[in-house]
Amino acid sequence: MKRILSALFLLTCVLFSAACASESGDKTAEGSLMVNADIRLPAEISRNKEETISVAVTQGDEAVDDASDVQFEIWKAGSKDDSEMIKAVHKGKGIYEIKKTFSEDGPYFVQTHVTARDLHVMPKKEFTVGKAAEEESVKADEHEKEENTGDDHSHH
Repeated sequence: MKRILSALFLLTCVLFSAACASESGDKTAEGSLMVNADIRLPAEISRNKEETISVAVTQGDEAVDDASDVQFEIWKAGSKDDSEMIKAVHKGKGIYEIKKTFSEDGPYFVQTHVTARDLHVMPKKEFTVGKAAEEESVKADEHEKEENTGDDHSHH
């Protein structure tokens, strides 16, 4: 009997408590919609220049303008232990942003920690600071061309 009660308690916890809901992944209370967080980065990020990084938080078609906590975690590739947490400012229409100046070129990661409507989402994106971005995009273009020519030989 105790086992059934504790299972029921756990289930109730997962469905109704924010603390538990944040760990239950895609399962949300009463099947409500997942909260989505779309990280938006500038097309080019230069060293020693203040950049704006934002995240658009939505639930279904609705902008989430009442998130209880939005933070950006930023770290240089390979140095997750030295990551920096920056609290985002709500700019309206579900857009939360930070300003950040990067002192070094190279690959970085940004992960947002969004707590909204008893849900927690943590999307992550890679980006490059400085000149390396141009070289890599040229390589990506060449790679794409190679793949496209390969498509011409598809079976009819």
